[in-house]
Amino acid sequence: MKIDDEFDGITLREPTAEDGARLYTFVRITPPLDMNSCYCNVLQCDHFSETCILAEKDGELVGYVTGYRKPKEPNVFFLWQVGVGKEGRGHGLATTMIQALLARESCRGVTELNTTITKSNEPSRRLFASFAKKEGAEMTEYENHYTSEMLDGHAAESLFRIGPLSTPKS
Repeated sequence: MKIDDEFDGITLREPTAEDGARLYTFVRITPPLDMNSCYCNVLQCDHFSETCILAEKDGELVGYVTGYRKPKEPNVFFLWQVGVGKEGRGHGLATTMIQALLARESCRGVTELNTTITKSNEPSRRLFASFAKKEGAEMTEYENHYTSEMLDGHAAESLFRIGPLSTPKS
């Protein structure tokens, strides 16, 4: 799938297991993204390929979104991580990737997006507030959903629930 002309040359696609190491490297060189293990990224690209997306320009990774449908709440898409490299910033690529994911057949029936964000991550907070506004959805924050103690010293994460979503499903 090609993004509209504003993103000329950027292609969105479903990842494969072979993309896991590329994703791992991309996260490592794109601060302040949180690192997962390379194995975790391989599993995301393999087991959850239908709910993850890569953005490439000239064969180089410039962005991605990882996520999944919550097993106990199949109407909820949990967005694990979104990252956009310097080459893709400032053009709405993150929102475009999220909307493209939610429009997939694998997300049919999704009515709510959840994600967790630390207090200090203002860029993510702005991204999801903007996304909620574009969707005409409400965004509710639940502070300290995952405490620092639960995350072994990592900053606490607040849960953000966005819904109901308006992105059309394929």
